[in-house]
Amino acid sequence: MRLRRHILPLLLLFSMHDLVNGQSMYGTVLGNYAGVNSVQLNPSALQNSKTWLDVQFLGAGVFIQNNMLYQKKTDYKFSHFFQSSYEWPTHPESYGTEVRILYNYDNHRLKSAFVNIRVNGPGAMLIWGKHAFALTTAFRNVISAHNLPYELANFAYLGLNYKPQQKINYNDTRPFNVAQMAWAEIGLTYSYEVYGRGFNRINAGLTVRRLFGYAGTYANVKNIDYTVIDDSTVQIKNLNAEMGLSLPVDYQTNQFTGGTAFRGGGFGFDLGVTYTRLVKPHQEQYFNKLCAQRYEDYLYRVGVALIDVGGIRFKTNAQKLVVDNRPSYWDQVTRIKFRSIDQMLDTISYKFYGDASSAKASDKFTLWLPSALSVQFDYHLTKFTYVNASLIYPVSFAKATIYRPAELTLTPRYENRWLEVSLPVSLYDWYLPRVGLAIRAYGFTIGCDKLGGFFNFSDFTGIDVYFSIKYFLDKGSCRNKNNGRCGNLEFRPG
Repeated sequence: MRLRRHILPLLLLFSMHDLVNGQSMYGTVLGNYAGVNSVQLNPSALQNSKTWLDVQFLGAGVFIQNNMLYQKKTDYKFSHFFQSSYEWPTHPESYGTEVRILYNYDNHRLKSAFVNIRVNGPGAMLIWGKHAFALTTAFRNVISAHNLPYELANFAYLGLNYKPQQKINYNDTRPFNVAQMAWAEIGLTYSYEVYGRGFNRINAGLTVRRLFGYAGTYANVKNIDYTVIDDSTVQIKNLNAEMGLSLPVDYQTNQFTGGTAFRGGGFGFDLGVTYTRLVKPHQEQYFNKLCAQRYEDYLYRVGVALIDVGGIRFKTNAQKLVVDNRPSYWDQVTRIKFRSIDQMLDTISYKFYGDASSAKASDKFTLWLPSALSVQFDYHLTKFTYVNASLIYPVSFAKATIYRPAELTLTPRYENRWLEVSLPVSLYDWYLPRVGLAIRAYGFTIGCDKLGGFFNFSDFTGIDVYFSIKYFLDKGSCRNKNNGRCGNLEFRPG
């Protein structure tokens, strides 16, 4: 394990991570047939559904986006991912002897990356008058890199032999972080109509999720002052940073361990409110069958929610290291080899403190979810057409956290029971415009939030795609044997 191959944990010392759901999967979470999926943006959105029962069998999304590396559009085709024998075009380094598939952006912009893999397992939603309930299951794996200095990203990808950055003193005082976490979750959502009078209705919702942590790593750097003298020497004048890791690996042998399935646990919460301006005055519902519930059409609605608040406490196979404003000198780094993760951690401590244990602060740590403020505005244009504006704004509650990029999206859509077509137009992380497309045929939805990832219109920097398979029953769908219409509305749920 040579230093130049693993420059991230050694040179940057807690500052970088190896990087290579659509993020929000708007085609499955926004519409009036979103059902159980709507809780991903706002738990109070359940009552917006035109269905009273919604069952999801399976859903999944993959999202990758970064501003560090790219593949030239002349080298990229989406179909190449499905050709097992295809060899991607490579180019030689300007410095060094290696060849690479990707190019790096040669600018001084702060670097970021976000990878979101989400698999939604079985889930269901039920509306009972003023009450709505949902059960969700999911497996998620998220990687984030936020505010990385450009020169560190270059060293991480190109190595210490990147001569244009050698013999320059870099003092990065703006905090930056990287994090990765894989976990499973089971969630329960409850939403209630807290107010309904005239043309106004207000719903409030809460989701509580039990989290089971499979793996987690993070690195936070407050300050790093350093110089890369040559391709084998790094002088660190000061480092103020911390890192944590809990992996399904034996740290002495580097072998995968099949012991405990989960190395940590915790809870996550979503809390939201939705105001709806109705087309007709709100009426109390009395019904003797759940299928007889009526759908109340709306002119517009506004929702606000805090999502993914919480974290996982890793206690098994966990290590937390802290370097508190210390210098270090690394020479002949190209000859350093590590036989195990334990040896690497010992060496980091020794280089900064002169012994193998002083940097090790704890055998447990907490890593927070990608928390965000979620705001939605949905306007009903005509019978079957709508337009939605949504904002995802990152919120941090701790230093050890996954950072979720901001996203502002405008989504016009056509929607009826059997067909839904939406066209999300978004601004990702305040710099990247994107256009997506999602299509729903009854309970099957497939879509993406970045169509450009499937074509070589521009250089390739990321891709996303998602799908969902569901079954649902509409409100007012039951029939009376006598008159063919909904049964007597006699029961009034509290």
